[in-house]
Amino acid sequence: MNSTTSALFEAELRTQVASAEAGLLESLTADDPILIESARGHLDGLLDLAQRNGLHIETTMPAEPAIEQPAVIDTPVILT
Repeated sequence: MNSTTSALFEAELRTQVASAEAGLLESLTADDPILIESARGHLDGLLDLAQRNGLHIETTMPAEPAIEQPAVIDTPVILT
């Protein structure tokens, strides 16, 4: 890849990562686990693409955002 193409690719990838981060933040406020997983997957894919092309792009998002899991019921259920 020539330097101009490489610079354009990096700029576009940085823009896409910023948008994906914003999408992930928005999905966290929606509190929808499927939406969060999708947004996280999209961001991870972009970061992987950058890494495979020799680019190091920092993200402000934690590696795995905390997703609240449903409460576990410890009380045994007796069926009669």
